Amino acid sequence: MEISVQGTHEETVRPEVARLHAWVRAEGASKDQVLRTATEVVNLIGAEFDRLRDSGAVVEVVVRPISTSSWRPIAKGRQQAPIFRAGAALWADFTDFIALADLAARFGATEGLELQRVEWRLTDATRRELEEVCLTRAVEQARQRALVMAHAAGADEVAFVQLADPGLLGDRATAETFAAAAPMAMARGAAFASDELSGIDIRPEDLTVAGQVQARFTAG
Repeated sequence: MEISVQGTHEETVRPEVARLHAWVRAEGASKDQVLRTATEVVNLIGAEFDRLRDSGAVVEVVVRPISTSSWRPIAKGRQQAPIFRAGAALWADFTDFIALADLAARFGATEGLELQRVEWRLTDATRRELEEVCLTRAVEQARQRALVMAHAAGADEVAFVQLADPGLLGDRATAETFAAAAPMAMARGAAFASDELSGIDIRPEDLTVAGQVQARFTAG
């Protein structure tokens, strides 16, 4: 007799890293002024990211190159003077969530700066550790399920024949190892406010790391 089963296991943990995604945007009739404005804002928030990295609140900073574009609007059927736009993406990984909230409060209203979203993450080491735990427990669950089915059918023991990730035994995968990411409503405050301005009390939702396996056993 052959038994095919699926084993799953989940671990729910608190996030360790908050990746803040930011976007700098400037628009106007002068290409030079648009570039100058975008550069000033990128340097402003980039310098704050670097300061926080030096203090240990941020572990990684990425600043993308400034991109530019232009177009000519149409008004009353006539083409108008060109409008220029410049923008750049930045992100920083925060391990200090209080520092993240304070930055959002101080810079959230800065003209030309959008604090878009926060991606809640785990460190690579924690993720690997949890994935190993989940896969180990998923295999154990698969064997236990097969053993229960075997006993119900009158058999005593089961032996592994095949063990695979979802979908590799011919069935479509129904789950994957994943970590959920959630957006965060950013606190808004006056740009260039004093250091006494503090942000909200951030309470991120937990992340779920899951493992799933498919297995086939012989029972006898």
